[in-house]
This record gives sequence, structure tokens and C-alpha cells, in this order.
Amino acid sequence: MKRWIIVLLLLAAIGLGGLAWVFSPLSDTAHVSQDAPQVMTVTKGSIETRVSETGTLQPSNIVEIKSQFSGEISQLFTPAGEQVEAGQLLAVIRQEPKEARQVAQLRAAIQEEQINVDTARRERVRMESLFDKGYIARKELESAEQEHRRTLVRLELAERQLLLALGSNQVLYQRHLTKQLSSNRQEEFQIHSPAAGTILELLVQPGEIITSGTATVGGGTVLMRIADLRHMVVKAQINEISIARVKVGQQVNIRLDALLQQPFHGTVLNISTQGVKTDNIVTYEVTIAITEPSSALRPMLTANIDIVTDKLDDVLTIPLESLQTERGDDIVEILVNGTSTKRKVHVAFRTETQAVIAEGLADGDTIVMPSFKPRSSSRR
Repeated sequence: MKRWIIVLLLLAAIGLGGLAWVFSPLSDTAHVSQDAPQVMTVTKGSIETRVSETGTLQPSNIVEIKSQFSGEISQLFTPAGEQVEAGQLLAVIRQEPKEARQVAQLRAAIQEEQINVDTARRERVRMESLFDKGYIARKELESAEQEHRRTLVRLELAERQLLLALGSNQVLYQRHLTKQLSSNRQEEFQIHSPAAGTILELLVQPGEIITSGTATVGGGTVLMRIADLRHMVVKAQINEISIARVKVGQQVNIRLDALLQQPFHGTVLNISTQGVKTDNIVTYEVTIAITEPSSALRPMLTANIDIVTDKLDDVLTIPLESLQTERGDDIVEILVNGTSTKRKVHVAFRTETQAVIAEGLADGDTIVMPSFKPRSSSRR
């Protein structure tokens, strides 16, 4: 009998344990702890609004080197990537035979006109002498004087045509005026660098025939491009939504993908007045001058820019995620004597991460940060 009593007690204990398990809270692995709310104190500080974009690094000024004369590339003295000084010899151009013939013809025309001028001058002097002696009429003297003036005009025209054919180069012009017409040597022209810089591109090779930069509609052959890499700019396309906030002179923070450990700074130098529409998006080109020269800067490097469009000091700011919305109003939770309560606030404006509070909070208030509270799971 006692044995049956013991068995019944054991069965009862098992049943009670099962009921306790069914109605017990979730196990430790499923239990959601009620952590203390995260709070922060509202304080006054500074806040910046920014326009962020990605741009490309470029020299502030690129000079295209062309020749004033058509001909053959005889020599090149500097490879791409080399630094050059102002006035340094870059290339020698051997004059094109066709152009050499033209110059020779113009030079011969000048000599012919010089002969005509001398002849007309002597004739005028002779006529003046005859007129003084009463042997000829004044009309004959005036005719000789007019012919002398006409020869002077034709000589000036021939000289101007030669100067234009030589690209208005006074040095070459004077050299051709003293050159013997019987000389068969092809003229060679030297190309010098107009400014100090680095050769970005070398676009011709020795033996290549080039066209003059002044004799063709397209502007002639570009021999090379030179830029001063000490003065670099960032070119960025700013969306039409943000361009109204960008002004000339604003400060810019610049980060280069190739030089992440070295921050750069700049200022907005120019804003294009003409937008460009691409894929139904209108953008405006903004030029940003980099204020810190560096030998590490290279054209076409990717630059991430933050244009500081506005800065406010001594304002109340709170994290954007602390704001809640109820019936169209901005609400924050604050602690008052240890009790959480909701308060309506007026937001002056927002950035990507912060909100500036104009009314509803004071310096030193404690706000409660919203937290995600998952619902307890029930067993099926």
C-alpha cells in the first residue's frame, strides 16, 4: 500500500512540473531583458550643413603647345612626365617644303618691290631737278611722286604678307629679310615652353608632319600639353537640388581615395551658370581650388568633397534618431524627475544626422533615445 502511495506522489510531482513549464516565462535564451533606457543631455554647440559629392582632380590651367609653322617634327627634347622651365627648348620643327616655297616667293616679292621703290625714288629726284630748271611741267613731277608713293605701299604690303606667313614672328621675319634667296637650306623653328610646369601628354613623334596653329581652321596640331601641378583644382558635378546652397568662397573638406591619411582643404572657386542634363538629372560643374600644394597630387585622382554651406554656433542640437512624429508634430521623450514624458519641439532645420531645436528644449534637458523593444514570443 505504501508503494502505491509513493507512485501516486511521483506522478503528481511530474504533472505539476509539466504545468509549471507550460506557464513559465521564456527560457533564458529567449528572454528579453528590459534594459535601462539610453539617455543623453542636451547641450549647446556648433553644427555645419554640407553638400557632399565626388569629383576629379585636375590642373588649374593646361597649356596646349602648338607650332606657328607647318612642317616635320625634327627633334623632341622632353618626354611626358618631365618638369620644364619657362623658355626651355621643347622641339624643333623643320619647315614644310610647300611653306618654304611660299616664304621664298614672298621674300622675292619684297626684293622686287624694293627695286621698284629705288627706281621710283630716283625718278622722282630726277623730275624734281628738271622741274627746278623749268624743263618739265608740275604735272609730270606730281606723277613721279605718286608712283614713288605707290611703290612704298606695295613694298609694305609684301612685307606684311611675309610677316603673316611666318606667324607674326618678328625674329624669323628679320632673319628671312637678311637671308640670301639662293640658299636651299630648309628653315628650322624652335618651340620653347611658355611657362614652367610638367608635360602631361606628348602627342607627336619625330618625323611626324604637323599643321600650323595659325594656318588651319581647327587650330593646328597639338604637340604636347603642359600644366603646373602645384596648383590643382577639383571638378565636381553638383545636383540641381543642392546647387542653390553652394556659393563662391565656401570652405571645402577634401579626401582623396589615393591619399586617405592626408586630408586636404579648399575653397569654391567657380560655379558654372550652365547646367548639364544627363539621364534626366541636371548638374552644375563646381570648381574647387586646393589650398595645400603637394607633389603627391596627380590629375584624374578621385576626390570626395564636403562643401560647408552653413555653420551655426551656440545652438541646441539633438540626434536625428531621437525625434518621433505624432500627428504631424515633432516629439521627443525627456526625463523629468526620473519620469519619461513626451514633449513637442520645433525643429529649425535638419542635417543628415542632427536636428537644430528652436523651441521645446533647454540646455541641460535629458532626452530618452528611442529603443527597439521586441514583443515576447508565445509557444504554440
